[in-house]
Amino acid sequence: MLGLSPSVSAIAAIATLVLLAACQSPGSTGPSPSSQPQKCTRVGQSCEFSPNKLGSCVLRDNCSEDCLVCQSQH
Repeated sequence: MLGLSPSVSAIAAIATLVLLAACQSPGSTGPSPSSQPQKCTRVGQSCEFSPNKLGSCVLRDNCSEDCLVCQSQH
Protein backbone atom coordinates (compact mmCIF):
# COMPACT_ATOMS: atom_id res chain seq x y z
CA MET A 1 0.00 0.00 0.00
CA LEU A 2 1.91 3.05 -1.28
CA GLY A 3 5.29 1.92 0.11
CA LEU A 4 4.23 2.04 3.76
CA SER A 5 5.46 -0.51 6.26
CA PRO A 6 3.10 -3.45 6.85
CA SER A 7 2.21 -2.33 10.38
CA VAL A 8 1.32 1.21 9.23
CA SER A 9 -0.75 -0.23 6.39
CA ALA A 10 -2.60 -2.53 8.80
CA ILE A 11 -3.34 0.32 11.21
CA ALA A 12 -4.61 2.49 8.34
CA ALA A 13 -6.83 -0.33 7.08
CA ILE A 14 -8.28 -1.00 10.55
CA ALA A 15 -8.92 2.72 11.15
CA THR A 16 -10.71 2.97 7.80
CA LEU A 17 -12.92 -0.02 8.60
CA VAL A 18 -13.78 1.35 12.06
CA LEU A 19 -14.75 4.73 10.60
CA LEU A 20 -16.87 3.15 7.87
CA ALA A 21 -18.65 0.91 10.39
CA ALA A 22 -19.39 3.86 12.66
CA CYS A 23 -20.83 5.91 9.80
CA GLN A 24 -23.15 3.22 8.46
CA SER A 25 -25.45 1.96 11.16
CA PRO A 26 -28.15 -0.41 9.80
CA GLY A 27 -31.47 1.20 8.97
CA SER A 28 -30.14 4.71 9.48
CA THR A 29 -30.71 7.16 6.65
CA GLY A 30 -29.79 10.35 8.45
CA PRO A 31 -30.84 12.31 11.47
CA SER A 32 -33.97 11.01 13.07
CA PRO A 33 -36.94 13.29 12.51
CA SER A 34 -38.33 14.94 15.58
CA SER A 35 -41.80 13.82 16.61
CA GLN A 36 -43.17 17.36 16.29
CA PRO A 37 -41.74 20.28 14.34
CA GLN A 38 -40.17 22.84 16.63
CA LYS A 39 -42.38 25.93 16.97
CA CYS A 40 -40.95 29.33 16.14
CA THR A 41 -40.37 31.44 19.23
CA ARG A 42 -38.73 34.50 17.66
CA VAL A 43 -38.31 36.22 14.27
CA GLY A 44 -35.14 35.14 12.46
CA GLN A 45 -34.85 31.81 14.26
CA SER A 46 -33.79 28.89 12.03
CA CYS A 47 -36.41 26.19 11.55
CA GLU A 48 -37.06 23.12 9.40
CA PHE A 49 -39.65 24.09 6.78
CA SER A 50 -39.99 20.49 5.57
CA PRO A 51 -37.72 17.45 5.92
CA ASN A 52 -34.17 18.57 5.10
CA LYS A 53 -35.32 22.06 3.98
CA LEU A 54 -34.08 24.98 6.02
CA GLY A 55 -36.47 27.75 6.93
CA SER A 56 -36.57 30.97 8.87
CA CYS A 57 -39.18 32.16 11.36
CA VAL A 58 -41.17 35.18 10.16
CA LEU A 59 -44.25 37.10 11.27
CA ARG A 60 -47.31 36.36 9.15
CA ASP A 61 -49.10 39.48 7.80
CA ASN A 62 -52.69 40.26 8.87
CA CYS A 63 -52.57 37.66 11.61
CA SER A 64 -54.35 37.55 14.93
CA GLU A 65 -53.21 34.17 16.31
CA ASP A 66 -50.07 31.99 15.99
CA CYS A 67 -48.32 34.63 13.80
CA LEU A 68 -44.78 33.25 13.94
CA VAL A 69 -44.40 30.73 11.12
CA CYS A 70 -41.56 28.86 9.45
CA GLN A 71 -41.00 30.05 5.87
CA SER A 72 -38.82 28.31 3.30
CA GLN A 73 -35.56 30.06 2.51
CA HIS A 74 -35.69 28.98 -1.14
